[in-house]
Amino acid sequence: MKDVNFFKPYLGKQKEKINSQIYIYGAAAIVGIIILISLVSNTVRIYLLDRGITDYTNKLAASEIQTQLKEAQDVNKQIEILKKYDTSLTDVAVSVKNRDNVSEKLLKEISSTVPSQVSFKNLDIVDNTIAIKGTSTDRTAVAELKHNLSKLQVMKDVYVNSIDTNGAVEGSYSFDIKCVLKDVG
Repeated sequence: MKDVNFFKPYLGKQKEKINSQIYIYGAAAIVGIIILISLVSNTVRIYLLDRGITDYTNKLAASEIQTQLKEAQDVNKQIEILKKYDTSLTDVAVSVKNRDNVSEKLLKEISSTVPSQVSFKNLDIVDNTIAIKGTSTDRTAVAELKHNLSKLQVMKDVYVNSIDTNGAVEGSYSFDIKCVLKDVG
C-alpha cells in the first residue's frame, strides 16, 4: 500500500520560500559588499587627495616658491603693459603710414616751385595744411610762388595770407602762404 502524505504540498512551498529568501539575502549581501567596497575606495581616494592637497599647499607656501610666484606675476604685468604699448604703437604706425602726405616727393615739388628771389623762414605741415613763411625781394616773386604752388597736382587750394614789409629786412617783403593738400585717401 501506498502512503498518502497530506503535508507534501506544504513542504514544497516551504522549500521554495527558503530558496527565494536565499536569493534575496544573497542579492542584498552583494549590494552591501559593493557599497562597502565603494565606500572604502572613495574614502581612500579622498584621503590621498587631501594629503596631496596638503603637500602642494606646503610646497606653495615655501618662501622660494612665493618669490618665484611674485616674480612671475610681475613679469606677467609687464607683458600686459608691453602688449598695450605694442597695440598703441602699431595703431600709431598704421596711422602715420596711412597719412603719408609729407614725403620727399612733395618737398621736392614744393622746392621746384620756389623762385630765386624767395627764401623760406618756416615751413609747417599740419594735417593737410602747409603753412609757408618767408621773405622775398620782390612782391611778384611771391605771386609767382603762389601761382607755381597752385599748379602742383597735390594742391587743392593755395592762398596768400599776407605780404608785409614789417618784420623783414629793409627792401624785402615777408609773406605767409597757406596751402591745402588734396585728400589722397
